[in-house]
Amino acid sequence: MGAAAAAGAVAATYMMFEAQWPTCRTADLAVLGFPAPWSGLTILHLSDVHAGLFPTNDRSLAKVVDWAVPLEPDLVFLTGDMLGDPGQSTRTLRLLARLQPPLGMFAVTGNHEYGLRKDPLAQARDSGSLWAEAGVTLLRDACTALPGRDGTRIVLCGADYLTAGFGLLDPDATPGCGYSAPAAAAASPATGRLAGDFPILLVHEPPSADSPLAALFPLAFAGHTHGGQLRVPGPWGLRPLVAEEGDFVAGVYEWGAGRLVVTRGVGTSFLPFRLLTRPEATLWRLV
Repeated sequence: MGAAAAAGAVAATYMMFEAQWPTCRTADLAVLGFPAPWSGLTILHLSDVHAGLFPTNDRSLAKVVDWAVPLEPDLVFLTGDMLGDPGQSTRTLRLLARLQPPLGMFAVTGNHEYGLRKDPLAQARDSGSLWAEAGVTLLRDACTALPGRDGTRIVLCGADYLTAGFGLLDPDATPGCGYSAPAAAAASPATGRLAGDFPILLVHEPPSADSPLAALFPLAFAGHTHGGQLRVPGPWGLRPLVAEEGDFVAGVYEWGAGRLVVTRGVGTSFLPFRLLTRPEATLWRLV
């Protein structure tokens, strides 16, 4: 009995340690049709800090920010479940504010921003007003275009968690889906793209392989899965203790005619533990 308790304590200690041991890496991401004037664009992709749940989450984020600041990414993408209650999000916001990428930080909501959890004590909330404190632009079924380069533009579109991006599919949903473009262009990414536009989607939960969003976006970034958070070895490799719904758990996937990037995220939920699934931050260089 004592040996089992000791083994459990050792396991819990290790899993809490792993939850604060992020993998930080740089990698090239080849994308079909990516405009040549933008080749070399760097994007720091972060997700799932779950501010306010556990102190380990912000400790992990602090290590990521210390690593990322000297790399000076061009853009930062935050794909949901970053913030929580206003009083519990202050440290996360201060850490994010250190990044200051020249082309901006852009975020989408996840369930945590709305207070949607399986916890019976969870309360609904809307943390949308907090993002500006860190200089972050929140995209809720909306798009924005970066300054053009040699006749080409990168158009960033964000899917709101509550709609799963449905508003981005509706050509009549103006101005929420619109971005700064000539008046002749409609507001939907489906009908409002200009020649030379390259759209990128930010979404919290990875869309399925047959999602209509895949027809609009040649590149998408998502989070939500935590990579399974707790994985154990099995006959066919590491398997999550709790099976994830959907087609994508972590990594870079073929998605429609393009690619979908799913990160394991920075923090944890339910328990401050990770097992064989370290937190992750990646600085992508698009080519």
